[in-house]
Amino acid sequence: MDLDVKSIMLVGVLLSLFTVLLLAQASQGFPPERRRHLRLWTVGLLMQPVAWSLLAATGSLPEVFSLTVGNGLLLLGFAEMARAMRGFVGLPERRLAYWLLIVVTVLLIALFAGVWPHYSARVVVNALCAAVLVGSIALALRPSFRRGGFTAARLTGAFAAFGVVVLAWRFTTHVLEPRVAGNLLDAGPADFAVVTYACVGVVFLSLGFVLMHTERAYEDLRKLASLDPLTGVLTRSGLAENGHRLLSEARRYRRPLAVLLMDMDQFKQVNDSLGHAAGDAVLRHLAERARRVLRGEDVLGRLGGDEFVAMLPSTDAAGARVVAERLRDALREAHALYRGEEVPVDLSIGVAEAGPDESLEALMQRADHAMYGAKRAGGNRVGLAPAP
Repeated sequence: MDLDVKSIMLVGVLLSLFTVLLLAQASQGFPPERRRHLRLWTVGLLMQPVAWSLLAATGSLPEVFSLTVGNGLLLLGFAEMARAMRGFVGLPERRLAYWLLIVVTVLLIALFAGVWPHYSARVVVNALCAAVLVGSIALALRPSFRRGGFTAARLTGAFAAFGVVVLAWRFTTHVLEPRVAGNLLDAGPADFAVVTYACVGVVFLSLGFVLMHTERAYEDLRKLASLDPLTGVLTRSGLAENGHRLLSEARRYRRPLAVLLMDMDQFKQVNDSLGHAAGDAVLRHLAERARRVLRGEDVLGRLGGDEFVAMLPSTDAAGARVVAERLRDALREAHALYRGEEVPVDLSIGVAEAGPDESLEALMQRADHAMYGAKRAGGNRVGLAPAP
């Protein structure tokens, strides 16, 4: 077993060094604001080969030194990885808490290595601390399972949870069958499993972390492509995606869903008389005023030109009409400004409530007909579409 454990350690050293180079190269492909957590993870990973080299040298170096420093670096590496993961998902990194835990653990390992030598006591303390750190990675990724998050996050979280199970096995083994004498090179099955996981498994965790960054980058690009660059609201494709989702949820939970289709009455005159820059200012102003009126769960988008759409979940036609009037009032009370001058623009709005089996296209078409009905009636008013 002596040779097997040292072989695994050697493989762990080589894989860790290779993965450090891979992470350093991969981080260059991400925006600067995305690199911090990868760098933090890389620093933690870089401690692994040093730690395993010290632990493998037990017997050649003073035992207290190799055990204390080796285990300390190994745990500190996992702590930095846990910090990186928590920071990546938007949680507090808890640096001081992790470092304090490691200091206490290292002092206990030194105590059971030099003052009161006891192999199983060292293992129990080490396994408990490592389980907390690896478990922090798994817990940080738990929301990805509940909300159907990124695939890489679910796989990485599952692999971290598996590490906790392996560490619990080792912890339980040494609690139930304590050994005063022994070392890592004289490993039992649970010890060997933990060494294998810590040496080889950390590479899989690292690759999962890189994939999580890649998936987030693609998600950012997808969101960017679904936003109108002028107004910051959803584009036509983003509206379609959200509209199908909201319509599906409305049917599933039997809740109403209403659509407002908005069109400015004098937009062409603004462009013709003041220029397209003034028209752009008016469009941005309408989007900004609409955001103030709408709720957080409402969806706002731009179909094109001066046509905007608001989707109101859990809102019937009567409630949507009230919201539409508020939008008109908000635009009338605060005109757009262009070069210090007010640019008043009226708004016609069509309101339609989704039918039980109505498609998104049919719903939008009814709202469009209601909006043009409001324009034909003189504009600057709200038109209500009849039920389908």
